Amino acid sequence: MVGVPEEYLNGHAFHMYHLTSPYQTVSFEFQHNVCGRSIYVEDTVDATIFLAKKIQSGAKQRIYNMIDVLREGNMR
Repeated sequence: MVGVPEEYLNGHAFHMYHLTSPYQTVSFEFQHNVCGRSIYVEDTVDATIFLAKKIQSGAKQRIYNMIDVLREGNMR
């Protein structure tokens, strides 16, 4: 199984990306591996806190993404 540690078989995200140029002369590969689900829970809490602060401050913007949360710099 793609090197996923056994204790994380029920909760992981192992992804590999492969990009190749149109003439097949250049390729680029990268991967990210996440073991467990806690990071998703933590980020959800951080995003919720971010949105609550925006609402409390009366922010006019209504749509945000995770980049906005990261740029704010208040991740726990």
